[in-house]
Amino acid sequence: MTFFKYISTSNLGLVFNALICSFFIFIAIDFAPHDFANYYFGGTFIREGLFTSDIYFPHIFNHEISALGYENLFVSFAPNTPFLGALFFPLSFFSLATAKIISNIGSLLLFLYSLRNLIKTYRINPIYLWLLPLVFFIPLRNNFLFGQVYLVLFFLLTEGFLAYRKNKYLKMGLFWSFAILLKVFPVLLFGMLLFRKKYWGIIYLSAACIVLLCFSLVISGFEIWEFYFSSVLPKSGNGEIAGEFVQNYQSVFMFLKYVFPTNILAFSMLLFLFKLMLLVLAYFVSIREKSKLKVFAFWMLLTILLSPYGSTYTNLLILFPFLYFIKKAAFRKKNVGIIILILLITTIPISYFSNFEIPFSFPRMWLLLLLLFVLIKDNLFQINWKKSLLFILPVSFLYFFLFLPKNDMTKFESISSDHILSYDFTIKDGFLHYKFWDAKGEHLQTTEIQVTTIDTSNIYLIDNQIIYKNKQLTFGKDHKLKPAIINGQTLVYLSDIKKGIGFYSLLSSPININK
Repeated sequence: MTFFKYISTSNLGLVFNALICSFFIFIAIDFAPHDFANYYFGGTFIREGLFTSDIYFPHIFNHEISALGYENLFVSFAPNTPFLGALFFPLSFFSLATAKIISNIGSLLLFLYSLRNLIKTYRINPIYLWLLPLVFFIPLRNNFLFGQVYLVLFFLLTEGFLAYRKNKYLKMGLFWSFAILLKVFPVLLFGMLLFRKKYWGIIYLSAACIVLLCFSLVISGFEIWEFYFSSVLPKSGNGEIAGEFVQNYQSVFMFLKYVFPTNILAFSMLLFLFKLMLLVLAYFVSIREKSKLKVFAFWMLLTILLSPYGSTYTNLLILFPFLYFIKKAAFRKKNVGIIILILLITTIPISYFSNFEIPFSFPRMWLLLLLLFVLIKDNLFQINWKKSLLFILPVSFLYFFLFLPKNDMTKFESISSDHILSYDFTIKDGFLHYKFWDAKGEHLQTTEIQVTTIDTSNIYLIDNQIIYKNKQLTFGKDHKLKPAIINGQTLVYLSDIKKGIGFYSLLSSPININK
């Protein structure tokens, strides 16, 4: 009887979660490799000696994958860190399909282990474990279908948090450093440690990050990490993953882009103020709130709101606020509203709202902001608003006068806007053609632009800027390729401006060569 009682009250909910997730692993077998291919081929190219900064350019990455005999794939290694390639290096010795199964099974075991530890620590009522696969059905399913690493990330963040809870900073540093090199955004946990004056925690976490980075440098080399920090990370931090406008991201960043599509001044200033307000909230919640789980749940929610892009599988991090609200042993009626709110966040069909007008086309963003309010509403009276304004106002003025980006005055037109990745162009039968890549491979697209002359001898790139007859024609930070002057009056070139790194478009811009 004791055995059956133990099973029914403590572990049966976990077994139910394991069964649901096992079903997801099963259906993922016939699902496309999707995001997992990015990690797998990163590890494969380390094994093949091809792991250089070139893999961050999707046409090169996909071409090398195609050369290995894989077809019908369209992947991009950005914005992943080089560390991911090193982490998935052992799996590269298996086939792609087998490696994904192994990764999914390992992710499930780590997820269940950390979930069990949280339940045991906070004495979660087992009834909520039966609700968890329902509330987080889509995040869990998509993590397995896409072969994502957020289940592993949940494990690392959880185990690090449980170690932090007991002031075991060495163990905390080991887990959280892995999380930081895995997905970067957990670096915000340094802010939590700083605001809560856990200086030894900062020291241990910093040391662990340095050691792990050095380990990755030995495997991957310095060149790719230097390129990642100088080129990949700034673009991904600016929301430039593939296209410039992606409503599915459902972030405050993307919402403001849609509201101010051409006014970079308004967009930048409002985004900066939003981040400042979150920083103020983070400071007061961190120093005044006694519940470590609540503070940690707040910071996890903060990482989602600060990110320029979001996805269904990142919503797995909302598990921390979910567990905070239900951590009491008794089933409380007011938890029903919280569960419904989180269920809406994780399951609301974004595509249904795609044709709605602003602001109704961003339902998940508004629900996330509502969840943030519900989480910290009891802490709002603890905020010293006068002190906050004394911080916000001067910092805002400093940003406005010194750092606010200016509107880009460069005039150009995209010739290849119908395709997300163009990477070459040529002249054929007197017309301009460009090459693009999709899941079916390489294609050649004809344009209606007639070309009578083309000049490539007097034009070149210096420090990623186009120079024509000793005159600089471009000034942006975008990557550029193959500049040329056609018909004596039009500049054409490939650029990834306002898009993910290496996601080139073929651009044209009129020039006056007589000036």
